[in-house]
Amino acid sequence: MKSSASPALRAVLVSLTLLPAATQAATVVWSGADGQYLTPENWVGGVLPNTAAGDTALITSGDVIYTAGSDLTVSNGGQLVIAGGSWTQVGANSWLQLAGGSLIVAGGTFNQGTSGNIARHSGTTITVTSGVANFTGDLTTDPAAGNFNFTGGTINLGGEFKPIETFTMTGGELNAALVSFSDGDGTLFFEGGRISVNGAGPYGGFYGGGGAKALDFSSGSSGQLYFRNYSIADLTSDGFMTNGTIQYEGAIAPTAFNVVETGGGVLVTVIPEPSTAMSLLGGLGTLLMVRRRRSA
Repeated sequence: MKSSASPALRAVLVSLTLLPAATQAATVVWSGADGQYLTPENWVGGVLPNTAAGDTALITSGDVIYTAGSDLTVSNGGQLVIAGGSWTQVGANSWLQLAGGSLIVAGGTFNQGTSGNIARHSGTTITVTSGVANFTGDLTTDPAAGNFNFTGGTINLGGEFKPIETFTMTGGELNAALVSFSDGDGTLFFEGGRISVNGAGPYGGFYGGGGAKALDFSSGSSGQLYFRNYSIADLTSDGFMTNGTIQYEGAIAPTAFNVVETGGGVLVTVIPEPSTAMSLLGGLGTLLMVRRRRSA
């Protein structure tokens, strides 16, 4: 019988089974109905996951509400996994404490909601592979605050995205107020996906760029950089293409980019290299020849 689980969910389940026995605690699965996180009857087996002691709370469907009265701690290898449905904090502004634990979004929706902060400590991992993660504040790529893995899905930030050290983006969509390089010397290598910043906000969507502090498009990058509420005149005035904030292969190269106004904003993409463009044209020509032969 063919499994109905999504690829993202299957990957999560496989990763859970591969945890070393010495570190693996219980995997507690949400029952699937809408309801309160802190109600034991809403979990398979009628027992709350003890994520502070290393349990994994696995949500695959349903809308889960965490009504905060105290911090939710995920530590000692524990995991909060949203592989379907949603998880939302309401009520008090208690923190989500990640201390040697993981937050994984792999197909569902994570809503930070009223949580005052997501406290990240060494040994912590935030992973987004698919689905949606809604964070109310800033998000950093600081190794001292643990690992950050982003390969797909959508991340919506109420604040800033801060590459403290080198980070490579290969896919997914990142929406933020701005990208700030003010707290470190991190280069954001942009190989794929989409980054959207608010051009009408403070600093035009970027702050503190130049030199090693840059959004660096790689050769052949499929990445899309979008400035919301922005114009080409704004981009020229802010100088992001000429002051080293936006680079191509580690260099200032304004002519390497396509820049167009669309949807009330500005879209910046890499101009395909001649070899890539010729390959695309060659493939199109082959396709046309095949179609002609079939119609002959």
